[in-house]
Amino acid sequence: MARVSYTVTTDVSPQVVWDALTEFGPRRAELWPDLSPSSFKVLERGETWARVREGTAGLGIWSIERYEWKEPVITATVEEANAAQTGGTWRMEVRPRNGGGSVLTINMDRRAKGIVGHLIHGLFQITNGRFLAGRTRRMLSNLRG
Repeated sequence: MARVSYTVTTDVSPQVVWDALTEFGPRRAELWPDLSPSSFKVLERGETWARVREGTAGLGIWSIERYEWKEPVITATVEEANAAQTGGTWRMEVRPRNGGGSVLTINMDRRAKGIVGHLIHGLFQITNGRFLAGRTRRMLSNLRG
């Protein structure tokens, strides 16, 4: 079981961060540098939810996730994946930061599946969220450009 929690602060406003996290169009692959455009597909979409297939082609990993959101929380739940077991979640909370900007708190609660899944989840666990926080900071830096 990989349970990791981390917080990232940014000068970007909560609404811009929220919009990026709930972006399920072509821009999503631009925002998240390790998301492969060829692996991304919206399967279904509603006003406060989306079912998507996404992955990282270079690692050969993919998942079908159901995202649900109600401000200030977005939850992504694994429906099917080759590196994570069904039912695992990401929980992302976007809050205003004192003095401006945002605080993004992310909690991951997932079980690995397969060799690649165990390696990746092990990296997440060993780095205690630092690896994932760096990935999130890269996404947030894409919002400034």
